[in-house]
Amino acid sequence: MPSPTAHPGLPDEPSGTDGGSACWLVELAGVDGCRYAYRVYAERTARPGDLFWSALHHHDEGPHPRAFDLFDTASIRLIG
Repeated sequence: MPSPTAHPGLPDEPSGTDGGSACWLVELAGVDGCRYAYRVYAERTARPGDLFWSALHHHDEGPHPRAFDLFDTASIRLIG
């Protein structure tokens, strides 16, 4: 299974993905009290932990304050 890919604020699914992929919304809780939302493109059978870590690693590479690395603080839902 390919690794999930996080994309903040992208309107469409990236090119080159197959029909088995889906778009997930992963919200992370920031240490500043804000929630940061990421679209993660992965297969419908992706494990929630993989979706969480994909979004968290993408968040850590950005300019925002740190997010909690606790799985229980995240919200994950299928959006397409």
